[in-house]
Amino acid sequence: MSLFGKMFGEKEGAEERSYPLDAGLVAFFTQDHRNCDLDWTDLESSLESGEKDLIIAKWKAFDGGLRRHFDMEEKEFFPQFEQVTGMTNGGPTFVMKMEHTQMRGVLDQMQVLVDDGNYEEVRNQGDTLLMLIQQHNVKEEGMLYPMSEQHLSGKWDQIKAKLETYIKPE
Repeated sequence: MSLFGKMFGEKEGAEERSYPLDAGLVAFFTQDHRNCDLDWTDLESSLESGEKDLIIAKWKAFDGGLRRHFDMEEKEFFPQFEQVTGMTNGGPTFVMKMEHTQMRGVLDQMQVLVDDGNYEEVRNQGDTLLMLIQQHNVKEEGMLYPMSEQHLSGKWDQIKAKLETYIKPE
């Protein structure tokens, strides 16, 4: 179950990663948050196993997925939003980019810990990261995504085509 599923009382069940580009901006980016949550859950389970190769593989999936999410927003979505609204310095995307930078810093620290085999501290740093992610995602899902979908509805096909290049078929 995703982090937000736990927070908002969703029922336990088999969740799958998906990339609902045809459902629109809100659905796509919200689901990608869930995909990252699932990657964290997989990493957390691997940390409990103590199996080095599994931990490294799950770390790479989590780290790569979260960084990919930030890149999709910062390189494809945010510039379009800023262009249409004129909101740049001090606007919502400016704040989101600052938070992405902060989260990348924690990911960098976690990479060092993974490399050192300090898996208990990876979990501890993960707790810090998850708090940052929770606060960040609430802002995006509650405000930025819905506002953006209204402003960018006419550009979604163009954005969607660019986002497809980030998603590798499984």
